[in-house]
Amino acid sequence: MAILGYARVSTNGQVLDIQELQLRAEGCTKIYGEKQSGINDKRPLLTRLLRDVRPGDIVIFAALDRLTREGPYKTLQILELITSRGATYKSLAEPWADTTTELGEVLAALVGYIGRKTRQDIIRRTSAGRERAIAAGVKFGRKPKLSPQQQAQALSRRLAGERPKAIAQSFRVSASTILRLKSKPS
Repeated sequence: MAILGYARVSTNGQVLDIQELQLRAEGCTKIYGEKQSGINDKRPLLTRLLRDVRPGDIVIFAALDRLTREGPYKTLQILELITSRGATYKSLAEPWADTTTELGEVLAALVGYIGRKTRQDIIRRTSAGRERAIAAGVKFGRKPKLSPQQQAQALSRRLAGERPKAIAQSFRVSASTILRLKSKPS
């Protein structure tokens, strides 16, 4: 069993000292400390910590916002990953986020349930909104670079044997735009 710590500050101008002192005082034998924005999803040391954690390990962090600034759902994903590996976690700033105690486990499970339920509700509402928009005739995705008339002209020129690159230059688009054009079914 190892006691692992995670410390993070957002910029190179900030220091990890205070967090590292707190984590060492809690018995952390290895600390993963990085200077990266919490919004950045690609944080190498957090990734390494999550890869290195083993059953029975304890992961400690100064506060939940050190894990991520992407909101509660992302925080819960990270915490779920830790527990799915058979480890426990403890936040020094949020006493309820401590699965090393029975009460902490119950509270973390409740918060996890609320997070999952919230995410399911967001997905359900988003899907319903998208269906209503489609029914109302809303088109999703990028606006086409060529009008329907331009598409027809470009396609007929391509079918007549003209090179896609030459057609693209005349319409000021990329050759791949011309190559993606398909004949409309009659």
